[in-house]
Amino acid sequence: MFPVFCDMKSSGGGWTLIQYRFDGSTSFNRTWDEYKNGFGPLIGEFWLGNDKIHLLTKAKNMSLRIEIEDFEGIKEYAHYDHFYVANESQQYRLSIGGYSGTAGNAMQFSKKYDHDQKLFTTPDRDNDQYPSGNCGAYYSSGWWFDACMSANLNGKYYQSKYKGVRNGIFWGTWHNITMEYYPTNDRQSFKTVKMMIRPKNYAK
Repeated sequence: MFPVFCDMKSSGGGWTLIQYRFDGSTSFNRTWDEYKNGFGPLIGEFWLGNDKIHLLTKAKNMSLRIEIEDFEGIKEYAHYDHFYVANESQQYRLSIGGYSGTAGNAMQFSKKYDHDQKLFTTPDRDNDQYPSGNCGAYYSSGWWFDACMSANLNGKYYQSKYKGVRNGIFWGTWHNITMEYYPTNDRQSFKTVKMMIRPKNYAK
């Protein structure tokens, strides 16, 4: 058994938080072992840990809710009916599907950028689909990278918009994100992100 942080307010309650970002106090540029075991305080910014996320998603059929807020106070969400993380011997392979919500389906953006069935990659463990480098090292985070991404909720926390490498918290279907395609433009950054799970058949 292990302690978890619960959200009883969002969309009927009963959610277990597996990730929370809101002030940049915890770095998410971490090693494989840190993502495996979890890091950050449960009352602060944290990643619950891939071993624990595996155990929780193995015990019951889980759904995932992602809540994102930008610095202009716009809040959107993405709900996935199906969310499962395999064990370490399978490199924490992600199974995700059944999108609904307002934030857009960045986890399954296109055939080229699809995080479903991808392995977990960290800066020190390259399991991604990008042949000539490590997406985790390039984007300073651990995530289920494709080649490389249309979503990365474990990117660097910026207090405002930023320029250069898109290594911040990223959700590729956010409104106005296409403005970023011009290299001189600012990149979108986010104020808060929550990832939380609950049993699929949860009775509200």
